[in-house]
Amino acid sequence: MQSGGNDSQMYWICAGLGFATGFWAIFVTMAAEQFGTNLRATAATTVPNVVRGALPLIIILFKWLRNSMEYATAGLITGGIVMAIAIIAAINAKETFGKDLNYIETI
Repeated sequence: MQSGGNDSQMYWICAGLGFATGFWAIFVTMAAEQFGTNLRATAATTVPNVVRGALPLIIILFKWLRNSMEYATAGLITGGIVMAIAIIAAINAKETFGKDLNYIETI
């Protein structure tokens, strides 16, 4: 727990955790909707692992930036780069509403 905290700080921590959990659920749902019915479970389990696998690259970028500037500045630049990638990905995501996702596999 936090030391010396008050009720207000705890509520903000809980709100942040709730927002992050909801964001993760929406992220997995959007990733799964990009694929047909036969691949949704695979996509829903693989996409989060790809995100987790990108963490070492983010850490390498942060450490590289930290060598040439202040800690907070390196964190802000790293976060900005990651958020820019996320925004570009969200803009380029295809809408699946009304699309027939019942694909037929051919051998």
